[in-house]
Amino acid sequence: MVTLVASDQLTAEERRVLDRLWQRLQNSRTAPVHEGGLDVLGRYYDADRYMRSIGLNVPPGYESLQTVIAWPAQACDTIEERLDIEGFRASATDAPSSDLWDLWQANGLDEGSQMAHLDALNYARSYAVVGADVFGDPVITVESPLWMTHERSAATRQVTAAARFVQAAEEVDLPQYRQAGRVAAATLFLPGMTIQLIREPDGGAWVVLDRSAHDMPLIPVVPLVNRPRISDRSGRSEMLRVIPVADACCRALTNLQIATEFQAVPQRYVLGATREDFQDAAGNQIPAWEAYLGKVWALANDQAKAGQFPAAELRNFDVAITVYGKIAASLQGVPLSYFAAGADNPTSADSIRAEEARLVKNCERRMRAFSGAWEQVMRLALWITYRGQLPSGLERLATVWRDPSTPTMAAKADYVSKMVATKVFPSTYGPEALGLSVAEQDRITELWQEQDPSARLAASLDRATQLPAPAPAPTAAEVAVGGG
Repeated sequence: MVTLVASDQLTAEERRVLDRLWQRLQNSRTAPVHEGGLDVLGRYYDADRYMRSIGLNVPPGYESLQTVIAWPAQACDTIEERLDIEGFRASATDAPSSDLWDLWQANGLDEGSQMAHLDALNYARSYAVVGADVFGDPVITVESPLWMTHERSAATRQVTAAARFVQAAEEVDLPQYRQAGRVAAATLFLPGMTIQLIREPDGGAWVVLDRSAHDMPLIPVVPLVNRPRISDRSGRSEMLRVIPVADACCRALTNLQIATEFQAVPQRYVLGATREDFQDAAGNQIPAWEAYLGKVWALANDQAKAGQFPAAELRNFDVAITVYGKIAASLQGVPLSYFAAGADNPTSADSIRAEEARLVKNCERRMRAFSGAWEQVMRLALWITYRGQLPSGLERLATVWRDPSTPTMAAKADYVSKMVATKVFPSTYGPEALGLSVAEQDRITELWQEQDPSARLAASLDRATQLPAPAPAPTAAEVAVGGG
């Protein structure tokens, strides 16, 4: 299915597509935050984005007191922490497929899927790319939208072109190059063709290394899109609803920092004093910080009067921050304790589940959106595994997710045992209903077979009936040697 074509130059149409994708990537990275700019969204997630201010609340010289709150990251992490894939099944009635799970594990997608989900929630999309290694086995990688982009057909909604750009090797994993950097190579994905390119030094021309022609039914690039809509299939970041409230809370926290700095020592005043009253015995001026700390309040001038202003009340900041936390929690559909420290604790487990109802439904919506992408990835991987032939029944392929709610294991076990006792569930469905992984389910099945007396008896009878193979008849040469 993969044919290497001799290296050559990009055609005019291929160059136009590559340039268009490069410009699309640059525009998406440098766009403002309200348009989903990737660079600024990354800074919000990393809590490296200072709030927008009109400049009146931060006095000159006190810029270091500006405070950043990580609520946007909390909006993503709260959902991502509950998105765990546990397997795939060919249909709703089948058990999870061990072959598909082996393929998943071989490509390290336990960790890769977590990163793909987090980037999709953060940047509105991420990517999974399916290819083949030198032995023809499928290779699945996850890619960041900071370095990859795609085009989609308005008619079929399918990906028609995609490009993955590779950062210069000396800049990889360095934090100062997260938002920008030099591009050293690229991969251009087109229908029936994958083109590997390198870039000449100092941003020069693209040079084709090789072309890999294939007959795959789709471009092997699958976007994972968060919150897509019919009018905007590129998706939206999970942080966009919380960012304005987080900015407002950052301003309140910065004001609190500045008020604390100025009110740490109560403000004092002196009436009737002269400049000479703030000089030492040698006539030198006393430093301002000594006067600030109160070392000169014993004045020889009997006309001078000292006093102290009352300290400012800072409780209003606490109220404002709690209000912002309530707004952020309501926008994200999570309990208040997720965004406001010191919130009232729920009174019971039922109260916890009731408060998390919107969060659980939000996670289930994300699961449904991401399921289609992962199922397409697995179909492409199987297409490579079976050399262009897909097994029947894959149109009903389904992703198995871990329950996003938070029931206790005791509650789940009680539920499953009652379902098995009333014959709603067969006993063999118990481990799967408990949410155990495919490997754990297989191990439990093996242990039950070892403990089953009938299974042990059948195994022993099978061993007893296995007669030793008869010795081969001696050859004429062996007979002659023996007789001699």
